[in-house]
Amino acid sequence: MLKQFIKKEPILCLSFILMLISMLFVTPGKGYLEYINWKTLVCLWGLMLSLKGLERENLLKNISIWIVNYARQSRILLFTLVFLCFFASMAMTNDVALIALVPVTLSIIKLYGLEKYAALVIVLETIAANIGSSLTPIGNPQNLYLFSYYRIPMADFLLTTAPIVITGGLLLYFSCLAVPKINFLTVKPAQILRSKKRVLAVYLSFFTLAVLAVFGVISFWLMAAVIFTALLVYNRKLLTMIDYSLLFTFIFIFIFVGNLANITAVNSFISGMTAKNALLTSIVTSQFTSNVPAAVLLSKFTNDAQGLLSGVNIGGMGTLIASMASVISYKLFAASYREQNIYYLKIFTVWNLLFLAVLTAVGIIAANIN
Repeated sequence: MLKQFIKKEPILCLSFILMLISMLFVTPGKGYLEYINWKTLVCLWGLMLSLKGLERENLLKNISIWIVNYARQSRILLFTLVFLCFFASMAMTNDVALIALVPVTLSIIKLYGLEKYAALVIVLETIAANIGSSLTPIGNPQNLYLFSYYRIPMADFLLTTAPIVITGGLLLYFSCLAVPKINFLTVKPAQILRSKKRVLAVYLSFFTLAVLAVFGVISFWLMAAVIFTALLVYNRKLLTMIDYSLLFTFIFIFIFVGNLANITAVNSFISGMTAKNALLTSIVTSQFTSNVPAAVLLSKFTNDAQGLLSGVNIGGMGTLIASMASVISYKLFAASYREQNIYYLKIFTVWNLLFLAVLTAVGIIAANIN
C-alpha cells in the first residue's frame, strides 16, 4: 500500500521527507505559517476546481474533436493536436491540458491507424503543453507562484517568457514534419460529447474569478469564499475531485524552503549558486526536483526574478521528472501502450534534450540582451 502511494506521488513523498529533515534543524513554531504563500495556494485551488469542472463538461475534448473532424491528413492532424495542447495550456495549465487531450489523442491515433507514431505524438504534445504554459502566470504552478512572489509586472512577465514560447513554437512546427503525410478518406467524424451550457457558464465564471484573483483585481480569499459556497450548494462532489496532493506538495516545499533559508551554511551555498547564474542553476535544479519545487526553493535566495522564471520554464524540458505534467502524459501513454514504455522514454529523452539545449541558448541570449 505504501509502495503504491510512493510510486503514485513521488514528488509529494519527497517534499514531505525533506520537510521532516529540515524540521530537525529549525524548531516548528508559528513562523512556519509565514513560510507559506497563501495567495499561490488559494489561487491554484480556485483554478484547479474551475478547470476540473470544465474538464468534466468536456469543453476541451469537444474543441479537439471539432477541430480534428476536419483533418484528413496525418500531418495536419499532428499539427492540430500538438498546437491545441500548446495554446490550451496557456489558460488551462499544462497538466489539465494533457489530462484532457492525451486520452482523446490516443483514441484518435487508433482511429486513424497511427499507432506507429503514438509515442512521438504524445511526446510532442507534452513538450507543447510545457512550452505553451510558460507564457502566462496561470499556465503552470511555478509561474503562478513566481508571479505572486515577486509581484512581476505583466509586461515584464511576458517579455521574459515570450522568447521561450516563440522559439519553442517554431521548433514544434518543424518537429511535426517528422510524421509523413498520410491521407485519410474513410474515417467517420467523431461525435461531439454532450455539455450543459448552464453548467459550463458556472465553471467559466469560477475560472474568471480565479484569474481576477491571480492578477489582484479581487481578493483571493473572496474568490475562494464565493467558489466554495457555490459548490457547497451546487456540486459538493467537485470539491473532492481535484489533486490536493499538489497543494500539500506546495505546503511541504514552502516549509522545507523556509527552514533552509534559516540554516546559515545552506543559505550561503544556494545564495552563491543563484547569485552566479539564477537561470542555469534553476534549469539544472529542475532536472532533479521538477520545476515547481525548484521555483519555490531558489526564489528564497535570489532577486533575479526574470532569470529564475526563464530557468524553471526551460527546465521543464529534459528529464521525465523535470515537469510533473510530463509524468502525467507518460502514465496515460503507458496505460495504453505498455510494450512501448522503454521506446517512449527514449523518444522523450531525445526530443526533450534537443528542446532543452535550444531553449537554454535562447534563455542565455535573452538574459544578456536584458
